[in-house]
Amino acid sequence: MSISDAPANTQAIVHLDRLRHNVAIVRDAMPGLDLMGVVKANAYGHGAKEIARELVDLGAPHLGVATVPEAISLRKAGIEASIMVFAPIREDWVAAATEWCLDVIVDGPESLSAAKQTTGRLRCHLKVDTGMGRLGRSPSESVAVLRGIELASNLDLGSVWTHFARADEPDSDFTDRQLDAFEAFIDDLGGAPAPLHVAASAAVFAHPRSVDASKYGVARVGIALYGLLDLPSEFRQGEYRPGGDRPGFGLRPVMDVVSRVTSLKRVPAGTPISYGSRWSAPTDTWIATVGAGYADGVSRLLTNRGEVRIGARRFPIAGTVCMDMFMIDIGPDRGDVRVGDPVLLFGEDGPTAFEIADLTDSITYVPVCAVSERVARIHQAG
Repeated sequence: MSISDAPANTQAIVHLDRLRHNVAIVRDAMPGLDLMGVVKANAYGHGAKEIARELVDLGAPHLGVATVPEAISLRKAGIEASIMVFAPIREDWVAAATEWCLDVIVDGPESLSAAKQTTGRLRCHLKVDTGMGRLGRSPSESVAVLRGIELASNLDLGSVWTHFARADEPDSDFTDRQLDAFEAFIDDLGGAPAPLHVAASAAVFAHPRSVDASKYGVARVGIALYGLLDLPSEFRQGEYRPGGDRPGFGLRPVMDVVSRVTSLKRVPAGTPISYGSRWSAPTDTWIATVGAGYADGVSRLLTNRGEVRIGARRFPIAGTVCMDMFMIDIGPDRGDVRVGDPVLLFGEDGPTAFEIADLTDSITYVPVCAVSERVARIHQAG
């Protein structure tokens, strides 16, 4: 083994069989709609190229990313499916978007003007703001933008869409109000001028109206593919969690992040551990050092709060999480824990990304997106 082949301390094991399982469940929830697999942010940390290939092999006709550079990376990897770039098109992206046959977003006069600069043709997707307040213009303002796309000789209208702000709150009527606004906009146009899409992961499962195949043709699904959709408990049917109550709908977390015990020692009661001495041994105990830290994606907010798993046992984080390592309290009896043992930081068997999100006052997107570049992604077929 050469030095360059030395395995990383920490690895993200990406289970493609679980991804396939989740795709099947998603499709069952949106019959008659095409799947747009969202692979932005390195497929939410799971490895964009590998996930994109798997989704295309599973028949997903569309992919979604955040930026033109993300899309180009997929094209260079041989991905030929349609790729929608969610960020509005910019003038300095136009040439690349045209060259690489990307689908672009027009959300107002500025992005419309940019799209018109193409020296070839661009397929444009009109984004309408119905309540998210992020991209797009109001329905009334969007009419002029739509007409601008239709009148441009070098632009094609690919779809019209909107994005929900509170689809993960099924008890709120806000999503229905957004749907009402969007559908009224389409009715005022005299009907759909192009395919329509409104649903992302939460809406697919919590708002059946948004995946009505008589009106909509596509759903943009990201977090559900990775098994990390989080909805209130009364909406989580078909639980799949050996020993846990999340996620729901039978979805399975796709990623397990595993590090290693790099050091192990016994310390006397009162021994301070890590920066700031924020934890001291309550009794004589064994301390294991784990070869991952916040530079790998282990949140510093887990200091003295988080847990990890070694074998069948869970152990608490002891002291401040460092850049490249953290410590755990094994207890007075080290049992069968040894240097080199694998340590599950989070994954299907727990602790889960849901637990980490709860402990850090965050959402499940954050732990997986935080897994850094130096953590090796290992994609397992089964």
